[in-house]
Order: sequence, then C-alpha cells, then structure tokens
Amino acid sequence: MSNLSPLQPQTGQPALSKAVTEQAKAAETAKEFEAVFLTQFVDEMMKTTGDTAFGGKEQAEMWRSFMSEAVAKHLVDQGGLGLAGSVRQMMDAYTGAGNSLASGGRSEK
Repeated sequence: MSNLSPLQPQTGQPALSKAVTEQAKAAETAKEFEAVFLTQFVDEMMKTTGDTAFGGKEQAEMWRSFMSEAVAKHLVDQGGLGLAGSVRQMMDAYTGAGNSLASGGRSEK
C-alpha cells in the first residue's frame, strides 16, 4: 500500500496547470482593463462629434456609451494600444507569476 494520499499530486503537472490558468486569468484581466480605459478614451472623442452624429441630443446621450464600449472592445480584440501587455507585465512582477511559469511551477530559492 502506498502512503501517498490520492489528493496529493504525483508530478509537477497540476502546479504547472494552475500557473497556466493564473496566467490566462491575468491576461484576461489586463485586456479588460485596457477595454475600460479605451471605452473612456473613445467616449471622450465621441463627445466632440456633436449630437447630430447620433441623430440628436437624446439619442446621443443614450447610444454614445454603448458605441464607445463596442469600439473599445473591438480595438482591444485587434491588439489595442499595447496597454494590456504592460498591465500584465506589472501584474506578473507584483505576483511573481511569470517566474513560477518559467520554472515549471517550482519556486526557485
């Protein structure tokens, strides 16, 4: 009989899988941050187009935020400004996540 618990990982694979999952979450969070930033940026630009671009003042107030969000998400999907990559690097530096993935999930001391 083995002394190992069935819940104990036999290899380094579960730790590596967890690191990959955390990296994917960090990348998604960074993209969401860039989308929020670009939404605000695009919304400010759209305010300068005037109300006639949306069919009048009431329509402009209602639809500008939706249009700004859609344009921002599309920009991020196309590569954005590169802000997501910088945010992700900062997140990795803060959490040390980049080092754990490179070492195969093992921490080097």
